[in-house]
Amino acid sequence: IPKTGEVFDWFATAWVLLTVVFYWLSTQRTTIETAGLVDGAAVADGQWWRLFTGTFLHADLAHLSANTALGFILLGLALGRYGTGVGLLAALLAGVGGNVLSSLVHGRSFHGLGASGVVMGALGLIAVQSVARTGKHPQALKLLLGGLAAGVMLFVLLGVAPGTDVIAHFGGFLTGVFLALI
Repeated sequence: IPKTGEVFDWFATAWVLLTVVFYWLSTQRTTIETAGLVDGAAVADGQWWRLFTGTFLHADLAHLSANTALGFILLGLALGRYGTGVGLLAALLAGVGGNVLSSLVHGRSFHGLGASGVVMGALGLIAVQSVARTGKHPQALKLLLGGLAAGVMLFVLLGVAPGTDVIAHFGGFLTGVFLALI
C-alpha cells in the first residue's frame, strides 16, 4: 500500500465477501441474476448498468470459487500497488471493459456474468505496475516489457480456458493494462 511498504491489501477479502453475498442472494432470488446479468440486447437498448452488475454475479459455485480464489490474490496485489480505492475502481472498470468488448464482439445475443474480467483486469494492472517506478532507470523499457510479458503469460495460463468468455477476459486484461499506463 503506498507509503506503508505493504505489497498486499487485505481489503481484497471484503471484495470476496461481497461477491459471495451477491452469489448467495442470486441463489435465493433468481430475479437478481436475470436483472443483473450482461444481456447484449438490454445493454444495446440503454441498460448500461448491466456492464457493472454482471461482474458480481456467477453461474455456479465452481465459477464463484475460481474467480474469488484467483481474484483475492491478484486484486490484493493490485490494491497493494495502487491503493484500495484507486485499485478497486480500476479493477471494476477493467471488468466493465471486458464486458463491453464481449458485448461488441458477440452482439445482441450475448449473455454473460462473472468477475473474471475484474480478475484479469487486476492482472493487467499489476503486469505494468513497474512503469511508475522505473522513471529514468537505465533499463526502464526492459522492466516494462518483462512485466508485460509475465502478465501475458499468466493471462494465457489463467484466462484462456475452454468454456470461458476469453473475449471478456482479454478485454479486462487490456483495460487493466491501459488504466495502469494512465
